[in-house]
Amino acid sequence: MKRSGKWAVAGGAATVLALAVGCSLQPVGQPPSPPIDPPVTNCNVTPPTTAITPALLTSGLPCDATIVPPITLANLQLGFDYYSWLTFLSLNAPAGGGVIGKGSLPGGDAPTQWEQWKELSDVMKAGGAKPGAWDAPRTIPPACRNVGVSKGTRVLSMVGKTPDVLSATVEPFDTGPLIDQHGRYVRYEILVNRPMFEYIVQNDLYSKPGQSAFTATVDFPSGTVTSGSNGTVGAIMVKAAWRVLDRSDDATAFHTTQALVYTPPQDNPRIEESCTTATLGLVGLHIAHKTTGSPQWTWSTFEQSANAPEQADVDAGKLKAHYNFYRAGCTQCAVNEPPPRPWNPNIQPFPNGFTSQVTRVIPISAEVVQMSSAFTALLQGTVWQNYTLISTQWPTDPQSKTDPNGVPAPAFLANSTLETYIQGSVPQSSSSCMNCHGNAAATTGRTSDFTFILERAQ
Repeated sequence: MKRSGKWAVAGGAATVLALAVGCSLQPVGQPPSPPIDPPVTNCNVTPPTTAITPALLTSGLPCDATIVPPITLANLQLGFDYYSWLTFLSLNAPAGGGVIGKGSLPGGDAPTQWEQWKELSDVMKAGGAKPGAWDAPRTIPPACRNVGVSKGTRVLSMVGKTPDVLSATVEPFDTGPLIDQHGRYVRYEILVNRPMFEYIVQNDLYSKPGQSAFTATVDFPSGTVTSGSNGTVGAIMVKAAWRVLDRSDDATAFHTTQALVYTPPQDNPRIEESCTTATLGLVGLHIAHKTTGSPQWTWSTFEQSANAPEQADVDAGKLKAHYNFYRAGCTQCAVNEPPPRPWNPNIQPFPNGFTSQVTRVIPISAEVVQMSSAFTALLQGTVWQNYTLISTQWPTDPQSKTDPNGVPAPAFLANSTLETYIQGSVPQSSSSCMNCHGNAAATTGRTSDFTFILERAQ
């Protein structure tokens, strides 16, 4: 198996940090732009052979995966899954500082690091307007300004993995809203870290005219380890899925947020604008990280552990008492099928008692289950003990001459809340993060480096 990218190799020789220093003219009276991906000195380079102990809770964010011999497919997968858990622990630490699971809310919960990043709607703004500064407050839709802004400025407006899922009538794959057991629509968001944000802003990629004027190949900054724990973080994007909680839910089983639940107005189909406040629980989390070792990005996906059973457990009758997206004994419920149209988030619960009946098609591997059990043991007594890694997809051959997607491993990866209706193992129709995002393009039609975010520019 060929693997020609760079990793942080434990015990290996240090690589040389090459800093390209350039000059740019700044408008008079304006400060210079911040560096897009500044050097850091705290890359987490913990080898995957390290015992899973509480020391890992404060080990920090990996700049790239650390891999140790033997270089076999199984051992590489173990290394990337270990990297995914280290990333999860770091990004879900409290935004105010401290250790994951040590927040001030019930279950040790707290707003997380990644929740402070820039949300898609504040990067790709109406009319192609320039985004505000990194620390600028989030944009609040006018319809939300009188319904509880004092509870926070978090806005959740997406009701599908793709922002326009309600109005899209033709898609290359099955898609649609996800409806929980209360008949409510799941809400989604996409956020980017600062290196990714600065790259978009400083290259004017937030607008169609800016993308047209940008003649270079879109190449987001890569996380890398240069020597010791020195390096750069690189671009990271997060996709999160949330379900609305009520008094019948055990909120201590979820990482929660107080948010404005906003439905934009639409004409086709006709949907009225609306905004309410709600407490929501995190049910799905994708983390995509571009690194030197994985120029096609590394894709880590996590779920709340009570989302859905594996199909094999359904067949064997080995079911939990409750799932977020599965009703035991419902013989007439269509499995892994989108809800019937029309889709209108203002009408809840979903008409005729419909709820999504979801099962996991590809089982979580025994190796991932074992590793996740060890990591969640560190999080006992906190909300985070209720989350599990599904798997990590990575390129086995980043420089492949025949596959620009880097020959992904595993070949298929699906989160039951984000790729609900395209689970499976059928090439070109089942979920594969890298194969799907390898088709991403900007509004110019040119490649956009494995992200669909740039196509949202106006």
